[in-house]
Amino acid sequence: MKFTLSWLKDHLDTNKDLDTIVDTLTNIGLEIESVEDKSKDFKDFTVAEVLKADKHPDADRLKVCTVKSIDGTFQVVCGAPNAREGMKGIFAPENSFIPGTGVKLKKSNIRGIESCGMLVSEREMGVSDEHDGIIEVDSKYSLGEKFIKIFDLDDPVIEINITPNRGDCLSVRGVARDLAAAGLGKLKENTLIKNIAGTFDSPVQWEKDFSGDNEYICPGVAGRYFKNVTNKESPSWLQQRLKSIGLRPISSLVDITNYITHDLGRPLHVYDADKISGNLKMRYAKESENCLTLDEEKRECTKDMIVISDNKQLHGIGGIMGGLDSSCTFDTKNVFLETALFDPISVTKTGRHLKLQSDARYRFERGIDPTSIHWGVQAATKMILDLCGGEASKPVQTPILEDAKNTFNFNTDRIKSLGGVDIPKDKQKFILESLGFVVSENSNVFKLTTPSFRPDIEGEADIVEEILRIHGLDQIPLTNVVDQNTKKDVLNAELKSFYKLKRAIANTGYIEAVTWSFMEEETARLLSANVIKIKNPISADLNVMRPSNIPNLLLVVNQNKSKMISSGKIFEVGPIFDETLEDKQINVATGIAYGNIFGNNWNSPKKDFDVFGIKSDLMKILKSLNTPIENLNYESIKNKVFHPGKSASLRIGKNIIANFGELNPILLKSLDISNRVVAFEIYTSTLAQFQNKKTSTISAFDNNPFQMVERDFAFSIPKSIKANDIINKIKKIDKKV
Repeated sequence: MKFTLSWLKDHLDTNKDLDTIVDTLTNIGLEIESVEDKSKDFKDFTVAEVLKADKHPDADRLKVCTVKSIDGTFQVVCGAPNAREGMKGIFAPENSFIPGTGVKLKKSNIRGIESCGMLVSEREMGVSDEHDGIIEVDSKYSLGEKFIKIFDLDDPVIEINITPNRGDCLSVRGVARDLAAAGLGKLKENTLIKNIAGTFDSPVQWEKDFSGDNEYICPGVAGRYFKNVTNKESPSWLQQRLKSIGLRPISSLVDITNYITHDLGRPLHVYDADKISGNLKMRYAKESENCLTLDEEKRECTKDMIVISDNKQLHGIGGIMGGLDSSCTFDTKNVFLETALFDPISVTKTGRHLKLQSDARYRFERGIDPTSIHWGVQAATKMILDLCGGEASKPVQTPILEDAKNTFNFNTDRIKSLGGVDIPKDKQKFILESLGFVVSENSNVFKLTTPSFRPDIEGEADIVEEILRIHGLDQIPLTNVVDQNTKKDVLNAELKSFYKLKRAIANTGYIEAVTWSFMEEETARLLSANVIKIKNPISADLNVMRPSNIPNLLLVVNQNKSKMISSGKIFEVGPIFDETLEDKQINVATGIAYGNIFGNNWNSPKKDFDVFGIKSDLMKILKSLNTPIENLNYESIKNKVFHPGKSASLRIGKNIIANFGELNPILLKSLDISNRVVAFEIYTSTLAQFQNKKTSTISAFDNNPFQMVERDFAFSIPKSIKANDIINKIKKIDKKV
């Protein structure tokens, strides 16, 4: 949303400077995007007089001009056809920056003639695309007068970011209202809205063809007929306003609609009435019906789009853009006005389908003031009669569906309980009334009626937010959420293990990924028979909750291979879901590794990840989390995720700590993965028990007084005996081993 400082002051009676206004806008939630003050960029450009304009001796199209400026007389080589003796133009001295070309001006030699400075065109100054000649200013201006003053460029342009719920601030008046509530001045009376009755009956009527539940797709439309208007160029003040916010002036009739859209937040459209056959009707489009819009594109409509038509053809797409066939030109004599209300969701769907953005769509889809269907007609009428003359008919409209007023009670104590700030009741009332609320006071309870332009206000929490932002978010005292006098840990053991685990895995060389908590049912069924289905999936291939993180991580493998990344280590810490679990979900840290264990370097040894590689990583991670790895028991895994003969489950007592090993070839084949992939799963909840235990210090070195004797032993053991069983037997013989 863009506007100039002087435009803002048309609605806000204030003596505050630009910096104060800018700071206040940010503090009340209307974040500043940029502030453009051209007075600094154009301070060197002034009015100068051409004393002489002689032909260049070596170039037919160049002239050698003697230019008198406030700083002296200079010789300038100029190629403009309108450069002549006695004219006044805008002089750019040496070392000035030319904004339209991005060039810093230097003294130069052009065809053997020295040129000091230049006489500039409008395009070189960046104010328009006109470049056929240099700027010629009226003789009434004296030498040295500033370019910015003559072209009204000394007016700073402010751009703010508007959140989707603040459609009321997509108007200069809406911004002024918020600033007035914040104490920066007084909101002026809106002089554009005056009741003009009209002198004749309109020959064109508005019609609406919606019924039943579809009535609210277009709650109503109003307008009026104007005859004998004179459509011409807009006055300079209106053109300058539109140019300052990046809009191109077209004609008075079109410029009026653009001005009111930005000034009051009321989108309008004007039709050349002589190009309309019969009445205009709001209706649904017919399948594959086409509309030639103002951007000269033919748009194919669908049956759920609102269109405006006469007896022969379409003349616009509701809430988005008008049609070219009935657009106003300088030859237009009779005009028919549209001020309509449209359902925001319908406008959004239509705009997205057509890939068409406009100022009207931007406002309609955020919600406009429904009462503007009435006062919008009057505002447009006043401007059209003032600038284009002619006569106005009596207003015409369809039946209009009125929204019920939103009224509720607000306890003033909620400011303290919800916002943490003690604001006096009188100030709360002043803020709310300044924002347009109707306030009826009863002790510490306000009965509030929300203004029609604030459909986003629903209850007490919204009112607290409104009062706090106008009071000033910077006025909320800072409070330390951590009690400095307590020595208790902020995080419990489970949260400690969650965050420590992430760091530990990353420190082992794994890259964190965040994947969907959903997956395809066919793949999920390979892993578990107790999958949880989603009633309203976002897509057909994400229709169940994931029973394991591994399949989602495996999708990265082929993506990486397509980008010539043939090895990697990836992890994710997040929930998995299963009907058999106590809360139907648990947190699991999952990591996978594939390809060359030493990376992709051409000089690296060729050794792929295997069971022992993933076990080594897993043990480092568990040890860093105080897990007593010497007490771990190894058991075989009987699930469909891991390879039945190349994997193991780690337990302490009955608690499972982790799984590791190669992945099941059936799972890999179902995901079209040809690599050998190894993985681990760590159950975060079982690690919590180790997080509050302090790490023991290293025992003192005990030097053995006896000479060391080494002897190798070899044992022949049946394959049925597990290595872990042997280690446990040795530990029972001597606890110090």
